[in-house]
Amino acid sequence: MSSHLPPYPGLTTAEVAEHVRRGETNAYKARVGRTYWQIVRDNVLNLFNVVLFTLLVIVLVLQDYSTVLFAGFSVVTNSILGMLQEISAKRKLDRLAAQAAQNVSVWRDGNLVSLPERALVKDDVIPIQPGDRLVVDGRILVSSALEMDESQLTGESDAVFKNEDDEVFSGSFCIAGTGLMVATKVGRESTINQLSTIAKVYKNVRTPTQQRINALVEIMLIAMLIIGPMLFLYSWRNGEPLLQIVRNEVVFVTSIVPQGLVLTAILSLTLGAISISRHQTLVQRVNAVESMANVTVLCFDKTGTLTRNQLAVTEVITLNGTPLDDIYARLTLYTGSLAHLNRTAAAVADYVRQHTPSLNGSGPGAKLREIPFNSSRKWGAVVFERETLIMGAPERVLHPSTSTLAMQRAGELAAQGLRVLAFARLPEALPEGDTDHVGDPLALIVLSDQVRPDIQQTLNEFRDLNVELKVISGDNLDTVKAIATQAGMDIKTAYSGDQLEAMTPTELEAAVITANLFARIEPGTKRKIIAALKRQGAYVAMVGDGVNDVPALKEAHLAVAMNDGAQISKDVADIVLLNNAMTTLPRAFREGTNITQVIFGTTKLFLTKNLYNILLIFFVGFMTLPFPTSPVQMSWITFGTVNIPATLIAFQLIRPAFMKEFRRDVLDYVITAGVIGAVNLSLLFVAVYFASGQSVYAARSAVTLFIALYGTLIFWNTHAVELYNPRTWVRHWRITLIGLTLTFLTMLAPFLLPHIFEFVPPTPLIWVLIVAVFLLTAAILAVVMRYRHLINQLWLLLRP
Repeated sequence: MSSHLPPYPGLTTAEVAEHVRRGETNAYKARVGRTYWQIVRDNVLNLFNVVLFTLLVIVLVLQDYSTVLFAGFSVVTNSILGMLQEISAKRKLDRLAAQAAQNVSVWRDGNLVSLPERALVKDDVIPIQPGDRLVVDGRILVSSALEMDESQLTGESDAVFKNEDDEVFSGSFCIAGTGLMVATKVGRESTINQLSTIAKVYKNVRTPTQQRINALVEIMLIAMLIIGPMLFLYSWRNGEPLLQIVRNEVVFVTSIVPQGLVLTAILSLTLGAISISRHQTLVQRVNAVESMANVTVLCFDKTGTLTRNQLAVTEVITLNGTPLDDIYARLTLYTGSLAHLNRTAAAVADYVRQHTPSLNGSGPGAKLREIPFNSSRKWGAVVFERETLIMGAPERVLHPSTSTLAMQRAGELAAQGLRVLAFARLPEALPEGDTDHVGDPLALIVLSDQVRPDIQQTLNEFRDLNVELKVISGDNLDTVKAIATQAGMDIKTAYSGDQLEAMTPTELEAAVITANLFARIEPGTKRKIIAALKRQGAYVAMVGDGVNDVPALKEAHLAVAMNDGAQISKDVADIVLLNNAMTTLPRAFREGTNITQVIFGTTKLFLTKNLYNILLIFFVGFMTLPFPTSPVQMSWITFGTVNIPATLIAFQLIRPAFMKEFRRDVLDYVITAGVIGAVNLSLLFVAVYFASGQSVYAARSAVTLFIALYGTLIFWNTHAVELYNPRTWVRHWRITLIGLTLTFLTMLAPFLLPHIFEFVPPTPLIWVLIVAVFLLTAAILAVVMRYRHLINQLWLLLRP
């Protein structure tokens, strides 16, 4: 806290203990991700489980224990294991969040101490500085040009000036000036905990992959609710016993809803978040890593991203013949009168501290007030009784017509990658509310900031990943361009904030696509750039560290903040870079790509199985033949040929072949393999049913064996193993071996336990039928997927 604000003794240890005894504390647990109740609810108490559990209870009452065991086994294991794994992952992420949580400065026993947020109590005295997010409600004790942003609470983006005795609210943050507050509402009573939409740290923002999965699941749940009763009525009208009707419903429900897919997706996202968290990265939204894989445009600031954000004054250039000693004296007076020293002011103060000049004359008099620097004004001032000192961007502080040479010199220095500030004075006190005065120039202050040594390699990695890079900075255009060039960027087109603000919406949308550098950008314009990119289909990530980056961070699909940045920037971020370097982001991109591939691969397995099962039930029912499978058979085959491979993929023990597009690489296969599989399954069922003297058990047994073989084929295809291309067997020998092993073990169980599986071993003729239909199916699938004529015609028909 600056020494210019009077210290308050704060509470004594005894007073703190009394507040704690009365329960007037801010104790709460840092939370990232879903609550434990949400995890249990989504894994156990979802609609699919409730419907299936109800059916299994009826089956249990009717004493069909094998159906309960096998049909319930897969669901119970999926739900329980998924729940336990996610709870374990949540605990790890919560611990990481707690370790990364920053403390709050507070006055206690006459000393300024740093305490965890949860240790605050009512009546604590807390200093406020730019970038601070308030964690409790309070009343202002001291204000020095204090400006608060309450947009998260009110939706209003304009800064709110706060004076003594004004109320301030948790969830708001300081954008300029400084102050002291006394806590009046803590814990549950604070505004941020009262407003549920703000209190939740967890943001339920779905990635494109999650949106696709959720859409598919919703459609299938609706189909289950519509078709399930129709199937019940159909079976009842055919005179089937209640037990058989319910068993049919169990098969239908487990076939139509890909519950295992949802659990696998959640597991993959959570494991990915844990994996990337081992590399100096805090993941605050569990699906943020997978979201990274969808990024097509990465926007970032110059300061602290391309550079180290370690500013140092290299030169003070006098203007209009002003003696350097006078400039140093006024700079000392200016920086010494500021309520808060940001990095720039601190660098100037460090430089002039090396000189000990004295101001000629009687001096400017007492300080009247301060106009703090902010990103919109781009200048700050200290108003004294007899003069006003101003520091900021040259184009905002100097008059172009009277300071031509100074402006030209500032431009030359900026082109070298240096940061240039103008220092000016008014020979009078600036009137209240007057912000249009241009001062008499005193000096140009030149600062340097080193480019990060690792940034060029990081940017090259993103280019290799086909991610477009855009710099959005509040600094001078020439400075930003020079720094970006030093960092290895090829600047195609650059615009200033004034140019963008003068554009029409159409021109702005064209500009944000063609340009890759934007300078002198105000916070609101940063947000407009991100929004314009999103409207044109870009998936945008924003990296920032300051208060001025917050609007853009909130607008972006993925928000990334530096750990040394303003607290509010970290509060709105999905990912926090604990080492303050972008080097982790390419790793996060690759990890996110792995997660996407896991979800794509498991989607192929689950949805193909669901589609051919559902169509099989329809085709056989349309021919008025008996129900084609039993719950025990279907549950066991699914466990062996879908659930186990999906689990191996989810834990990344095996990797599916790369899939670039969800529609072409996943949905095309699901629809093609699902339809072809269902048609040939129906053919096999009919052939075996009549060849065996209309034996339902023989026909179902043949279907079971075929599905085991077909499930292995789908597993192989997902990993680029083709049945009719032996070279792929050798190239991916581990996948080939896993598939054969799972098929053998899955098919062996019914032979060993025929009574449990209601299994009739096939005759040689039926074996020939099974193998022949399977080979025919594999051949048709390979040919159709190679040419894709019919599936492309389908998409052409559905195209708007």
